[in-house]
Amino acid sequence: MESKLRVAVRLDLDARQACLEVHGRVTEQNCRVLYVLARRANAALPGLFVVLDLQKASATDGALAALSHSSETGHLPVLTGGLIQGTFAPRQLSVLAPAA
Repeated sequence: MESKLRVAVRLDLDARQACLEVHGRVTEQNCRVLYVLARRANAALPGLFVVLDLQKASATDGALAALSHSSETGHLPVLTGGLIQGTFAPRQLSVLAPAA
């Protein structure tokens, strides 16, 4: 699996949804890029439902656990390691797990 991430962003303004389709290998280090992209999509159109589609990617267990936790709580870590509260409502960020 390719170590570099490639991300295609699809916006559906009628459904108020952004889908980030990810290709490559998601690790604890590079999943920060996905947080930044999700935060930017939400900042452009607040209240947007953001889907991280990892079905065409692979992910380490740690990266998948961190992304799932963010989906459940709505909290996205900042690059310094702290938490920004209120960036997303819980379940406003959805993660589609990689195919086995």
